[in-house]
Amino acid sequence: MKRRIGWIIVALLISSLASPILADEMDHKPAPPADARFEFLKSLAGQWTADGEHLSGAFEFSITAGGHAVQEREMIGTPMEMMTVYHMQGEDLVATHYCMVGNQPRLLASELKNTNHLEFECDGKPGNTKSHDEGHIHSWTMTLNDDGSLKYDAVMHSGEGAENFNTVLRRAK
Repeated sequence: MKRRIGWIIVALLISSLASPILADEMDHKPAPPADARFEFLKSLAGQWTADGEHLSGAFEFSITAGGHAVQEREMIGTPMEMMTVYHMQGEDLVATHYCMVGNQPRLLASELKNTNHLEFECDGKPGNTKSHDEGHIHSWTMTLNDDGSLKYDAVMHSGEGAENFNTVLRRAK
């Protein structure tokens, strides 16, 4: 019995010594590769207020997952609250939009045309739908204006056509 307790103590000591070493290695993962499109999204971190006809209320951008993802929450605290998660997948900037209608379209960013304008378009596989003809957010653009406001132009696509939504976000004070 004493021998078993001794081995347990030795095992605990070894594991306690290894934990800081492993934690230190985890803290020194290389930074995510710099991509101007992703850096643009990271620069939006903070609280925003939208004042559009279709999209209004509190919005928030936050950097998460050790800097590897940006989470956007839209219309926070309302029954229409939604979330979009942005991340790099190889060379692609990917957005997965968790929509209030219950689907999860996956969108890809185009190349950055200038430092304040970013475009996304559905990759053809809107998640949790039977077909691409079911209603889903199909594309959007984000433009950071000179006054610091963020203009959103989104297109909802369905077999019946397209519907445009737009709003302007301003940093919350």
